[in-house]
Amino acid sequence: MTADNQIPPQSEPPQGAGPVRRLLTHFRAAFSYWDRPPAPDLTQRRRHPRPVIVPARGHVFSFEIHVALTWYSEGLREDQLGAWSLQFADLARRDVEHKAADLARHFHPHQAGALEIQLNRELSRGRRRYERQGVVLHCRPEVRVKLDEDVKAELRHVHLQRLREESEHELRIRRIQLTDQLTQRWVALIDRLRLSPLAPAALRLTDQELANVLDQFVLKEERSNVERLAALLEEALRRSGRVGQPLEEHEAAEIIKLLDDILRDEATATPEASEMNGNGRQAAPPAGRP
Repeated sequence: MTADNQIPPQSEPPQGAGPVRRLLTHFRAAFSYWDRPPAPDLTQRRRHPRPVIVPARGHVFSFEIHVALTWYSEGLREDQLGAWSLQFADLARRDVEHKAADLARHFHPHQAGALEIQLNRELSRGRRRYERQGVVLHCRPEVRVKLDEDVKAELRHVHLQRLREESEHELRIRRIQLTDQLTQRWVALIDRLRLSPLAPAALRLTDQELANVLDQFVLKEERSNVERLAALLEEALRRSGRVGQPLEEHEAAEIIKLLDDILRDEATATPEASEMNGNGRQAAPPAGRP
């Protein structure tokens, strides 16, 4: 092996240098906190202790506005940002108060929600910048608007009245729906009972009240219609002079046509003629007249 290929031995550190170097490293780590740069995106949010009071439209009632401030700054530690934000808090509140006063005069006392939306929209258009002694802070305010207590009490009364009216309205609609359903069921039931010849007797064994209703308002009306038709038929027979005699087929057809003419005359009769007759029908001509 030649001398050119030989690797020179590394110089070893003098004995005792290692512990000193490790001690210096520990000291640098212990005091490096003071050289640590602040976080560039550090923010703090604080609620201002004093609400903003501005008059509503008409200058009779007022809005109570609670302000929350979000602070942002570069190059400051958390404790420094907190200290400077406290110094600028009243300035930020004053700016919110000016903007709120300009908007609130256009809103009625009961429009707290609309004012809150509009004011937050105006305040969010840009961050406010505050500077003192070379320190710059940016602020983004947010607000929550409360109603005047007297207005709130009046609105509570109005809303309760509206709730009662809506409840009563829904209840009436529900009653109408149930009444309609029940009526349809009763109509279907009475219609089936009317077609059954044994229904009146069966109802008297089960429900006397329903039996009375069926007899008074349904069967009685049908019986009166049958009796009326029989009386008209007898009148038609008297006109034809065929009372008590058997009818041929052509004679029965004439009687039916004559009965149809009587019914048609009744349908076209005037109220005055009915009143003069006294029984709701025109006076029949003497027997034997066509």
